[in-house]
Amino acid sequence: MRFQELYEMVMDGLSEGMSLEDIAKKHNVDIKDLEKELEMGIEVEKEHFKDNVKMQRKTAMDHLAENPKYYSKMKECGLD
Repeated sequence: MRFQELYEMVMDGLSEGMSLEDIAKKHNVDIKDLEKELEMGIEVEKEHFKDNVKMQRKTAMDHLAENPKYYSKMKECGLD
């Protein structure tokens, strides 16, 4: 698979077209809590995407679209 194909596949993830506010509404959670999760997520995703802030944020948003406590749960399990 070419890099461009992989990039496009990732960019069409679960949060495609969604704002953080949309994700908060989807899961009926407070936006402030989700902002904290996003900050944690961006830090975690730096391990995978080094200097690519756009991909760090996009990946974190995709995980939060799936589960608004994704990164807190990772931390609880010692997987962060």
